[in-house]
Amino acid sequence: MNSNSVLVIYYNRRYNPLIIRSLKYEFKEVISLYIDEGKVRDIEDIEDIELECMVAGADKFIYKDYRIQYVENFILKAIKANAIYQNGCFLSAELSRSAIAEAAVEVANDLNIDYIAHQFSGNDQVRMDMNIEILNKIPIAALREFKYDENIVFNYAMRYGIPQEFGGNNPYSINENIGGFSIESSPLEESEILLPEDGKEKLFEHALSATEPIFLSLDFENGVPISLDGEKKSLYEIIEILNEIGKKLSIGIFDIVEDGIVGLKTRAIYQSPAAHVLITAHRDLEYYCSNRNENWFKEIIDKKWGELVYSGLWYDPLLTHLNHFINSMNQNVNGEVTLELGYKYVNVCSRTSKTSIHDHNLAIYNRGNLYSQSYAEVFEKTFNIYNKQNAKPKMR
Repeated sequence: MNSNSVLVIYYNRRYNPLIIRSLKYEFKEVISLYIDEGKVRDIEDIEDIELECMVAGADKFIYKDYRIQYVENFILKAIKANAIYQNGCFLSAELSRSAIAEAAVEVANDLNIDYIAHQFSGNDQVRMDMNIEILNKIPIAALREFKYDENIVFNYAMRYGIPQEFGGNNPYSINENIGGFSIESSPLEESEILLPEDGKEKLFEHALSATEPIFLSLDFENGVPISLDGEKKSLYEIIEILNEIGKKLSIGIFDIVEDGIVGLKTRAIYQSPAAHVLITAHRDLEYYCSNRNENWFKEIIDKKWGELVYSGLWYDPLLTHLNHFINSMNQNVNGEVTLELGYKYVNVCSRTSKTSIHDHNLAIYNRGNLYSQSYAEVFEKTFNIYNKQNAKPKMR
C-alpha cells in the first residue's frame, strides 16, 4: 500500500488550501485533483485554482475533464429512469458524487495512489466514502476532522486573494454541475424561512422578468435524446442548451424538505432546468410507447432507482438489475415530443412515434369500425362480477 501519497479532490475553493496544508503533515506527496462535471468556469479560473493549490503546498495539480462521461454514464441513466427523488430532487448532486468518486479512482489507479481525500460533509460524505471504498481505495473525509475555525479560513482567503464565492463566505452549501444547481444549509434549515435575497439573486440570476413561451421538439431513440428541434446533437449539447433556456424561464426550481440518507429531514432548493424538460418529455413518450402493465411497473422501478442513487448505492447489484430492465423497456421509446416552455412550467403539446401501440381508430370515443361501443356492455357485465360479489355482504 502506498501511504506516501494522497489524492485530494477539489470541491470548496475556500477550504481547499487549508485542507491541502493539513494533509501535508500526514503525507509526503499531496496531489490536487479538479474534476470537471460541467460547472461553468473560464479556463482562467482553473489556472487560478491550480495556483492556489500549489501555493498551499500541493505537489501537483491535475485537471480531469469528466463532462462527457458524467452525462453519458450517469445523467443518461437518470433520464431513462425518469429520476426524481421526493417530488423535486432530480439527483444532480447525488449522481455527481458517484461520478466524482469514479473519476478520482481512475486517476488514483493511474498514479498508484491508495488514499483519496474529499471535501464533502453531510449526506455527501457518506456517498463519497462508500463509493471510494467500494472501488478499493481508502477515503479520507477531510472536513470531518477539519482543525481550522472560520476566522482562520477567512483570513487565509483574504491573505492569498482567494475569491469569496457564493456558498463560501455565507452560510449556504451549494452544488453545481451540468445536471443542476442546489442550495441548502442554514438559514434554510428552518423550513418556514423564505429564501433570503442573496439566495434569490443566485438562483434567479439568469431569469428574465417577462418572456413569451418557447416551443421546441425533442427526438428520442431507444429512450436517448438525439436531436433538438430536428437538429442532431450530442446529449451534452442538448443539456447545455436546455439549461440556458430553462434558467431564463426559471424552470426546474423546487423547494423541498426531503428525507436524508439516515431518514432525518433536510431542506434544499434545487434548480435543474434541463433535467425537468428532458424527463417530462421522456416520461410522456415512454407512457405513449408502452402498455399499461409496463407503465405501472416502471413507476415502481423508477422510484426505487431514485432512492438507491440518493443513498449513494451506485454499485448496488439491485441498481444493475434495474438498469437492465430500464434499458429493455426503453428500446421501444422512440419518437418526437413537442413541448411548451414558459415561466416556471413545462408542458407536453404533442408526441409522435412509430413504435407506439396507440391507434386512434381504437380510441374509446372513436365511432369507427375497429371498435364498437356495444363491446362495452359485455365487458362491463363480466368485469363487474367480482365487484358485485364483494358488495353482497355489505348490502345485507
